[in-house]
Amino acid sequence: MKTGRLKRWIDWPLEFGVFPEETELQSGRRRVMVGALWFSLPFIGIAALAAFTAGHGLVAATVGVQVIVHSSAMVALRIRPRAIAIIFGVVFAEDIIGGVVASYFFGGLYPSGITVMWSLIAVLGALLIFSVRAAAIWFVLFAASVIAAGLMSGRVEPHYFDKNSVGTAVFNLLGATLLTFLVMAYFVRQRDRFQKRSDDLLHNILPRAIAARLRNDATLIADSIDEVSVLFADVVGFTPLSKGMPASELIGLLNEVFSTIDGYASELGLEKIKTVGDEYMVASGVPVPDSNHAFNIAKLALRIRDEVHGHMFGGHRLEFRIGISSGPVVAGVIGTSKFAYDLWGETVNTASRMESSGTPGQIQISASTYAYLRDRFECRPRDSVDVKGLGVMQTYFLVG
Repeated sequence: MKTGRLKRWIDWPLEFGVFPEETELQSGRRRVMVGALWFSLPFIGIAALAAFTAGHGLVAATVGVQVIVHSSAMVALRIRPRAIAIIFGVVFAEDIIGGVVASYFFGGLYPSGITVMWSLIAVLGALLIFSVRAAAIWFVLFAASVIAAGLMSGRVEPHYFDKNSVGTAVFNLLGATLLTFLVMAYFVRQRDRFQKRSDDLLHNILPRAIAARLRNDATLIADSIDEVSVLFADVVGFTPLSKGMPASELIGLLNEVFSTIDGYASELGLEKIKTVGDEYMVASGVPVPDSNHAFNIAKLALRIRDEVHGHMFGGHRLEFRIGISSGPVVAGVIGTSKFAYDLWGETVNTASRMESSGTPGQIQISASTYAYLRDRFECRPRDSVDVKGLGVMQTYFLVG
């Protein structure tokens, strides 16, 4: 409870400028800049009070203007959150100008306690709010302000003398450095978050080994793998079942069914290739070769037949027609904007035909798969089947 209350107290000041259509990236950028404003207010407030106490009226007024501008920016963000670029642009300009003016009153860069270092917030802020190009322009302005403050030394008659300019310099340097660290820490944290999210998304689309190769700038991924088993599973009677079914119910049903099979495939170390309508395609032995490819795919087929068939999905009991074939395939990634890892070859075509020419509730396997399974699984020969596009074939049913 106390932790939740503390989090709410921390979040409240960071929610200045939030608006309904704000993206997660925009929210992160806004929150760090709002946090920087809150962070800077105590520092410049102390600086204004110290200048006033020391009798530096003009400096106190200059820093006081900064306090007013930063505070007004908070109010403006509450009223006009979408004007964040303009609001922070004004803050950045005022910070750079204020740093130069304060340096002028003290007679230069070092006599002022390197006050202009606070102008660095303009560069970091522009990097967050605008772009790298805009930040480069603001960096030039920041550098110009530092050079201008440096050139004032010995050339400008100071209005005031700071008896503790070294202490002031340490105060300003530590504050500006800490602010820089916090903003850079935000950059690193955001980069890591989005990199992880990107990697997770890529791994959901492609096998991990293939994703790693793509990240290493592989221009073409095409592998010939000699021993692979491919399984196709199709929901029997799905077309009449889906007629009149609301879209949300239809998608929910398929999602529940295929998510269940995804879990089985993941447990067995198999690679889901794709779903097409109500058909599910999975392979064993890709992209990493596996001598147990046929055994593992057989285990999946039996689980789909026995466990999925016995489960109710959206109030419906489903039955599958399953086909398996084993042999060589060509595997690779196609597409430039929407990657897809796919398999090609006679083994894939045969596995598809094993499914389409199969029997509901049965697992039909080709002779090539039977050669792998006959010593470890119970298989029953089927009468020769005239398979479309492949001719008459001897096939088998995987029993258990």
